[in-house]
Amino acid sequence: MNSVRALGFVSTMSIMLINLVQLPLYMLQRPVFYKHKAQRFYRVSSYVVAHCVVNLPQTLIEAIAYTVSVYFLAGLSSTGNGAPFFQYLLLLSLVAYFGSSVFFFLSAISAIPEVGNALAGLLVSIFLLFSGFVIYPSNVPVYWKWLVRVNPIHWANVLFCKIQFENDYQDPCSSYRSQLAFCDQFPNMTVGKAYLEFYQLSEDAEKPWLPYVVLIGWTFIANFLGLLGLKNIEFTGTSQSLPSIRSSPTISNYKEDMESEFQSLESRNEQTYSFKASQYSGRQRYGKIRDNGGVEKWIEEFRVDMERHRLGIPAEPITLLFEDLSFMRNDEDMKEGTSIFSNITGYASPRNMLALMGGSKGSNSTLLKCLAGRAPSTGSLKGILQAKSWDKGPAYSRLIGYVEKLDAHQPYLSVRETLHFSAALRLSQTISSVDRHIHVELVLDQLDLLPYSNQLVGSLCDATGKTFEIAKKITIAVELAANPSILFLEEPVSGLDSRGTSSILNILAQVSNSGHVIIATLAHPNACTLDFFDLALILTHEGQQAYFGPIGPDCSDLLDYFLSVPKVPRYSIRASPVGFVMATLGLGIKRRVTPTINFAGAYHASSLHEMNNREIYSIKSLTEDRNYMVSSSVYPAPYTLQAMMVLLRTQRFLWRNVQYTYVRLTGCIMIGLLMGSLYWKIEYEDVYGLTSRSLYIYMQAILIGVISANNVIPQIGTDRLVYFREKRAGMYHPIFYPLSWALGEIPYFFIATLAVVGIGNGMAGIGTGSLHEFMMYWTVLFVFTLCVTYFGMMITFLAPVPTLAAFAVSIVTSLWVSASGVVVVLSDIRFYRWMYWSNPFQYAMNVMTAISFYCNTKECVSDCSCPKLRDGSDVWDRLASVRSLSYDRIGTDMIILSAMSLLFACLAFFFFVVLKHNSPPQT
Repeated sequence: MNSVRALGFVSTMSIMLINLVQLPLYMLQRPVFYKHKAQRFYRVSSYVVAHCVVNLPQTLIEAIAYTVSVYFLAGLSSTGNGAPFFQYLLLLSLVAYFGSSVFFFLSAISAIPEVGNALAGLLVSIFLLFSGFVIYPSNVPVYWKWLVRVNPIHWANVLFCKIQFENDYQDPCSSYRSQLAFCDQFPNMTVGKAYLEFYQLSEDAEKPWLPYVVLIGWTFIANFLGLLGLKNIEFTGTSQSLPSIRSSPTISNYKEDMESEFQSLESRNEQTYSFKASQYSGRQRYGKIRDNGGVEKWIEEFRVDMERHRLGIPAEPITLLFEDLSFMRNDEDMKEGTSIFSNITGYASPRNMLALMGGSKGSNSTLLKCLAGRAPSTGSLKGILQAKSWDKGPAYSRLIGYVEKLDAHQPYLSVRETLHFSAALRLSQTISSVDRHIHVELVLDQLDLLPYSNQLVGSLCDATGKTFEIAKKITIAVELAANPSILFLEEPVSGLDSRGTSSILNILAQVSNSGHVIIATLAHPNACTLDFFDLALILTHEGQQAYFGPIGPDCSDLLDYFLSVPKVPRYSIRASPVGFVMATLGLGIKRRVTPTINFAGAYHASSLHEMNNREIYSIKSLTEDRNYMVSSSVYPAPYTLQAMMVLLRTQRFLWRNVQYTYVRLTGCIMIGLLMGSLYWKIEYEDVYGLTSRSLYIYMQAILIGVISANNVIPQIGTDRLVYFREKRAGMYHPIFYPLSWALGEIPYFFIATLAVVGIGNGMAGIGTGSLHEFMMYWTVLFVFTLCVTYFGMMITFLAPVPTLAAFAVSIVTSLWVSASGVVVVLSDIRFYRWMYWSNPFQYAMNVMTAISFYCNTKECVSDCSCPKLRDGSDVWDRLASVRSLSYDRIGTDMIILSAMSLLFACLAFFFFVVLKHNSPPQT
């Protein structure tokens, strides 16, 4: 019967924890709601009502699946023509809906997922601790009794016990005297009613309608509070830790003049639909060479001094050659595949900027990846690609920097630290640390990031009005920190306003002027943007080469070539040159109805093609018969440096992530205070006190274990995008990423478990008999917490998405809690006994219970101080016989628990390195 009652507790706990997965999903939907709310799409109440209605079938399906899986296997009551089954189903449906409503409310009032998870953990702790199962009502302190009365999980457990015991246990207690303790105390009752009376549940069970009212009432309150939260609270994500940028009048005026000049030029072009040639090209107007008025005086002096003494790291001049490049994508439903581009030939020289334009959707970005040696694995690349007569490989990858369209950076590193991380792992080890630091400072100055250099990357989001511009500059700076000879960029000005576009293009012009090769894709450039580039490579819609050559001042060379192609329509001076070329190719926003023109054939027959071939031949002749030293190492940095840098980076992430680290420590302190005040000085006077004290350890393991296993999932899920970018750049070996997380968590759990044991156990008087006993208890809880955290980490790397990982962790930990030998004792566990022996909860609770309650009664004499119950039985003997505990297993269990921790960590490393979804996607 104890197992049946425990099943009710586990059922309500599990069905509520399963809905914890919905919390991050609700928070992901919140920005969309804020946008709709600002535009007055609907009332907030309409949104909440719609959520409540949509959530009904989901929770009902959860309850049906759980009930069907558990009810008959557990052999619960089948009397009353199946009425207990449907009552159980209704009860679980209400609990599931209540849990979902609580997490919906938390998603409305939590600024970030870490805060939401911490609040959820605290609320779940309160619901479970005051449910009436882990501590008997008579042992609850007076100041907490009200919390038991208003707890919906308590009433759910009461209703479950009433349904099962009053209907299914109708035998008189007189038949079981001396067999059942509660029948000895209440011989005139039925077995079921005597059980309810003995375990102090009969008074609450007298009103079977009250649990339904409490559950429905709390569900309504949770949704109403969620409504108030969504209506009155809005989290914009604005950071309060931004620097106040103090600019001199010279700098301020310079930036304003540059912005107004760029905007006036662009507006004039749009209004008149004409692009008049000027005396100077865009590069001359905006400066391939930087205007001295745009920097602080001391910065300019610092730069001149560095260059004079050759303290900077010069870029190695490299010319990139590509001949007859073709890429065929392999389609499962087509035997021959699909051609993305074909027969592309050209070059890119130092101090030149090459723009890749045109083509069908994704063809120019695929070409950029192929040029960078990142050809997608879904197809095959043919042709010749050389840089300094080196083919693709580790040596070639060190020559390039690749600026991805997605700006993925570690939010808890400063901008300067982000660049130092890239420089330390990607620059040659022959470069001294002083030169690396100087190089990083020069890059920060070159990209106008010095005012933000000491700010955390995450603090710059959505708080400056220039979010995308700053993020793009940081992404470019991270690649420039590696001092690449060739810099590839995926749509560097996409999503930027006119000022941001001008700033980024000026920076790229400076980088190119310092000896680098710049190759960038441009989706929809205008004449102002294209005027910064020297060369353009344009693809037709079919992926063939329509043009490769100079752009000229105000796109004059580009325009003259296309006007020379036969059958091309006449050019109107009111049209934009770039718009005219794109429309002629059928690639622009406005497509021209023109006769069928073979632009690829026209290019191959042109004098421009012959001139390009001669230039390629001269470049090849300069690089032939030269021997270059090529390093055979895959990574520039040694493995020891890789491990140290990645571990330091992860440690900074954890230390500075106040929401995660501080909330986790605060949550542990709150759990310690809550449990300590609840179990304050409970004595061994009767079986109630003994059971309550032993269940303290059970609840402590559940709360610490389940919360720790779930909390690590969103952290790794968020950080994985940064790893993908670093993996594509070849910064370090993949094994160091999970290793850094495994080692980085150790000091924080060391402190967090100390807070729980020091506060909670100290107040409850459990495991504090001596310093040795306290240290052993703390060590076990610490190892157990690491074990379940590594398990959560392993599932995170095993699952393709964090949501699935959270769901799997919730299911497995619920099974572990059920099969830990407490709610269902070992003697009652049948076909799933293997789950008991493979259960870290079981080993941890055996050791902690033995440490706290063991007393050697065999060596006692007449003045034995071992605690006893009123019936004269020894506390430890009674507890050990019921729960199958053994003091002699302490050493073995500790070894097994440590081995399981190591096993989960090793499996996490293995899954992370081997499984495909942990590899960076090639987008």
